[in-house]
Amino acid sequence: MKITRQFLSLFVIAVLLSSCTGTGGGENYDFPEGEEPEEGPVTLEDEDILQEGYPSSVSLYSFTDYFDDGGKCVGWYAVVDTEGDAVVNAMHFSPAKTPEGIHAELSTQGMEPLVVTNGGYFYNGESLSLCIHEGELLSPATQYAYPDGKTVYPVRAAFGIHDDGEFEATWVYCPSSTKAYSYPSPLDNDESAGIYMKDMPTATTEGAVLWTPAEAIGGGPMLVQNAQNVADRYYWREVLDAGGTAGMSRQPRTAVAGTSDGKVIILVCDGRGMNESLGYTLSELADKLISLGAMIAVNLDGGGSSAIVGKDGKVLNRPSDSGDGASIVMRQVPTALVVTAKQ
Repeated sequence: MKITRQFLSLFVIAVLLSSCTGTGGGENYDFPEGEEPEEGPVTLEDEDILQEGYPSSVSLYSFTDYFDDGGKCVGWYAVVDTEGDAVVNAMHFSPAKTPEGIHAELSTQGMEPLVVTNGGYFYNGESLSLCIHEGELLSPATQYAYPDGKTVYPVRAAFGIHDDGEFEATWVYCPSSTKAYSYPSPLDNDESAGIYMKDMPTATTEGAVLWTPAEAIGGGPMLVQNAQNVADRYYWREVLDAGGTAGMSRQPRTAVAGTSDGKVIILVCDGRGMNESLGYTLSELADKLISLGAMIAVNLDGGGSSAIVGKDGKVLNRPSDSGDGASIVMRQVPTALVVTAKQ
């Protein structure tokens, strides 16, 4: 689904007044009976601006959400107006680096990083998710997954920003390592039912469109379409359970979203007891982003990878690999979302 700035307000009103469930990414559907989106169990505490000194187009907040069962989720999010004096970049690093290391490296190159978070999934330091920077495909989306020992072809969500400022959340597969194609859905995969495509998607698969955003980061699943929570539905269709995303349990998470007024939200929450935070399920994460104005949103890598670094180059959260130790332990990640000041 593409978001154009000129028609967003009218579009949001139409979605809210419509009796039909939202559509997105080119796929039209009604939620199955009993699976209609519901409001999440989180209650928002007052949010605080975390740091001063950011450009007017970047705001950074901390928050605490309390659950009905007595637990809480602690997190941080940045709101970026890309029409202002900041740029959202999807970056690839080889070898992989910690978000703090990425901030330091970019600073030495004369850039001004304002926010750095981890990006998509990886294994042994190598990216498994899409990354496009300045129009160049630096990391293809993963081509294979292995639920129950089977070889399958996952079509997973990605968030892109085009040269004209449009945001888009769609499903992407890379039949080769040089081109990314957008598809109208995750196609015929459903991990919950053990149903998978027999053949790899190609450039000629029905609905395939060559996808060429200026910046794009992949992960999955799709969390929000047309301001509707679709996290649980696409968690299974994007074949993410066997890979350890643990979508139904509360975990540290990272996500990126686009709002109705043309802003990008980048959110990180702690979990596994760090900062006394339980984290979010994927559905709770989607609800949180919707409460912040998200029209579209994509989940990125989570767990011990979830980290957010501010303009001073210091990590703001407590990544879960840190445990109860005195020091912060950050994972080296091959892809990252980096907000920089416009040069």
